[in-house]
Amino acid sequence: MSALGSATKVTHDSIIMADVDFIIIGAGTAGCVLANRLSENPRNSVVLLEAGKADNHPFIHIPAGFVNLMTNPSLNWMLSTCEQEILNNRIMNMPRGKVLGGTSSINGMLYVRGQAQDYDGWAQAGNKGWSFEEVLPYFKKSVQTHFGKCRHDEGFHGETGELHISPPRTTYAVLDQFIEAAGRRGYRPFADYNGKRQDGFNYFQLAQKNGLRHSSYQAFIAPVVKKRQNLTQLSAAHVLALCFADDAQTVRGVEIEIGGKKQIIRANREVILCAGAFGSPQILELSGVGDATRLKSMGIKPRINLPSVGEHLADHFLTRLTFELSVGDSLNTSLSRFGLIKEILRFAVSRRGAMTMPAGIVGGFVASRFADDNCPDIQFHIAHASFANPAKRVFDPFPALSIGPCQLRPHSRGYSHIQGADPKLSPEINPRYLSAEIDQQVLLEGIKIARKIMETEPIKSVVQSEARPGADCITDDELLAFVKETGNTVYHPVSTCRMGPKEQNNHVVTPDLRVRGADKLRVADASIMPSITSGNTNAPTMMIAEKAADLILKE
Repeated sequence: MSALGSATKVTHDSIIMADVDFIIIGAGTAGCVLANRLSENPRNSVVLLEAGKADNHPFIHIPAGFVNLMTNPSLNWMLSTCEQEILNNRIMNMPRGKVLGGTSSINGMLYVRGQAQDYDGWAQAGNKGWSFEEVLPYFKKSVQTHFGKCRHDEGFHGETGELHISPPRTTYAVLDQFIEAAGRRGYRPFADYNGKRQDGFNYFQLAQKNGLRHSSYQAFIAPVVKKRQNLTQLSAAHVLALCFADDAQTVRGVEIEIGGKKQIIRANREVILCAGAFGSPQILELSGVGDATRLKSMGIKPRINLPSVGEHLADHFLTRLTFELSVGDSLNTSLSRFGLIKEILRFAVSRRGAMTMPAGIVGGFVASRFADDNCPDIQFHIAHASFANPAKRVFDPFPALSIGPCQLRPHSRGYSHIQGADPKLSPEINPRYLSAEIDQQVLLEGIKIARKIMETEPIKSVVQSEARPGADCITDDELLAFVKETGNTVYHPVSTCRMGPKEQNNHVVTPDLRVRGADKLRVADASIMPSITSGNTNAPTMMIAEKAADLILKE
């Protein structure tokens, strides 16, 4: 074992110059999984670095608390995009977790694996070892699923993993009616979208344990960190740059700032970046790994010329339709005034009810007329709730149901790059939403499908009216204007350090997740995805970390 062990569970006043085997940058979705797996062997000394703080805020653990976390700067990096030209120059908020557990501590808790075709496409592009058949065991390894009496496909779900996955503990009649209406339109009702096929509608599968959020940190690190003397966790540790050897290609460690002091930790074996689609390219560029011309212009000495760093940013984008209901079965009413007190008491007693609700409650996966091989290219997020002011999370004053379609496989690509040599400066993020016309067309198709379902019994009988965009918004031009004015990110940034075969040079990491041109350096998070997966990205990010651990340990 290397020098850093139980005697060096560091405080902010410590001087850190010890050697360790592995340094993992980022205690988020991927970093927590990776740290757990690498430290299972007591011979491996592991340091897990997190710039955020402890996850002791109550809103982290109360599922409905995510509404507050999306705008809480003490737990959220509060990143934002630059002006989006297609979206009438609007700026999109891009929340990222600044806390142990990373974004898994503030996200909507939806567990969506994606389609088999996503990963088969990665493998067909030259990424050997990343086909669906090859990555499915890693998905299953992480999770422990609890379906109860809910229908699910055998053989596709883990049973012994650390992360608890379950359907919502509370269901609602109006959402059941919606699923039934979707079934009458020809879409599979109550389908296991993480099973054999993705298409259909059902309640989302959630990263929750006994009605509480189950983050990557709570699942993989909190239960073991005090027991494993070879695992050191550092919070409020801001990474300044990677440390290179004299040959300019071998990474020897990491320079951090902790407790107001600059420190260096050396790595005997590897440094692994798990800082996410914005953090990982930012650290690479600050360390001289990226486009040499761009880095020189910012006063950073280029070490490895890798122009793809920060490029190819992809994200999911959606717009929400709002329907006013003639019944009170809505969070708009149940979480207002005295109803909120009632729900808080219900949650305190039984861990059920509105306080356990995630960002989306029912999900749907549908193939539009533009889809290849009839594979779903639209995802729907459905909730019996709506916001009059989404930015401030203020509910509409009437009972409502909202439906948010998004283009699952967007063609629009953007970038995320540093704006200077200051490590504390937020990157410039430009996803270029809807810059590809096909993304606009698929999103319009999603709006039309949503309307057709809402015009179908039994959901039709409880709809008072379409509040937004409204029945008078009919033509494609009118609908597209609504999308541009109201649409938003689904917070799934990926591909800024994307993976590609060794014989190609327009990628950042190879299929073994090594950074091109660098030694002892890997990236293992959502940034390595060659293309975005068909759904929420938390589950695939966890899979990436599981596979990364396997790659590292086998070597």
